[in-house]
Amino acid sequence: MQTLNISLKNNTHLRFIADFFRPYTQRAYLVGGSVRDLFLGLKINDYDIEFYDIKPKDFEKIMQELGAQGFGKSFFVYKFKNYDLGLARTENKTGYGHAGFEVKICHDEKLAAKRRDFTINSMMINLFNDEFLDFYGGLQDLKKGCLRHIDEQSFQEDSLRVLRAVVFASRFGFKIAKESLALMKNMSIKDLSKDRINTELYKFFKSSKLDVGYKYLQELGLEQAIFGFENSFKGVEFQNLLRDTRVFIKDDALFLYLYLNYFQLDKEVFFKNTKLKKEYSKKANQAFYLNNMSDFELAKIALDIPLKEWLGLWDEKRIKQAKKLKLYENKFKSKILAKDFLNAGIYGKMLGLKLQQAKENELKEYIEGGIDGSCLKDLHSRSKRIDL
Repeated sequence: MQTLNISLKNNTHLRFIADFFRPYTQRAYLVGGSVRDLFLGLKINDYDIEFYDIKPKDFEKIMQELGAQGFGKSFFVYKFKNYDLGLARTENKTGYGHAGFEVKICHDEKLAAKRRDFTINSMMINLFNDEFLDFYGGLQDLKKGCLRHIDEQSFQEDSLRVLRAVVFASRFGFKIAKESLALMKNMSIKDLSKDRINTELYKFFKSSKLDVGYKYLQELGLEQAIFGFENSFKGVEFQNLLRDTRVFIKDDALFLYLYLNYFQLDKEVFFKNTKLKKEYSKKANQAFYLNNMSDFELAKIALDIPLKEWLGLWDEKRIKQAKKLKLYENKFKSKILAKDFLNAGIYGKMLGLKLQQAKENELKEYIEGGIDGSCLKDLHSRSKRIDL
């Protein structure tokens, strides 16, 4: 029996569950990502707890008494507030797809932990006495920053684990073990629906180490399967761009903004094929400049949004330039009004062109006038200068 310096008994959320289940069992464990994140010093928002020595029918009655909802009754899993409560189980592949598994109750902790994907997710802590179980070296791998599969056969039965590996690598900056990477290279994700794939992609888009995740997307040959595009460019330039820009841009849409614009992909076709959220499409269509920008090019973007909302504001130089233009916090407030062009008899496509031209001229005056606003007079007082 191993004990920890950190006691779960000090956690009011877990103490509540321990007290509630004390009459029914003495084997209730915090498992999976909850234990991993505890060791990483991360805040735990959801608790994954596994129970032993309780019959399924009795467990269902206990769940009803607690007020938990069965979101995976065939998997003996229930949801209560921020707890995932389930009976210990094994899973054996019986059919095609992510859901093609036979699930059985398990009474052995080591066997139950074997069904986990990676060693770092197989650790367990008993809620009643802080007993720590680590059958597959998860803590050692966690300290080394290593993603290692547990069992070769069971790992290959669930193709979603390939994407989960990319997500974990990009979230924590971990390295995938050579033997695990070799195993995943021989696995196909064709059995996964777009919804299953996109659920993992949304997690990837939030990660802090986009460059690491993209490196593994390429190594595993997943670009064609996921994005419908196989990039033959294997250099580190794009990975470096992902790494450097992530320091300044935390928006979930950053990866797609950079990926689609850097490689000049057809955005309409891309989003039609992937069925990713429309909000990503809108942000991916923001202006893209890879190299240095003039004040005018930067100010043009501020006609639509404050520059702090622009995904291209990815380094100190551009941020300093935006603040100097006084367009960082607020977008450019144009005094050009469409009604003045309408009154002059300009409509349709020509209206849009004339309106854009007038606003750009206004921007040039703003920049040339010292960026203090003194050059911006009321439109009506200088209407003769606007080419209607």
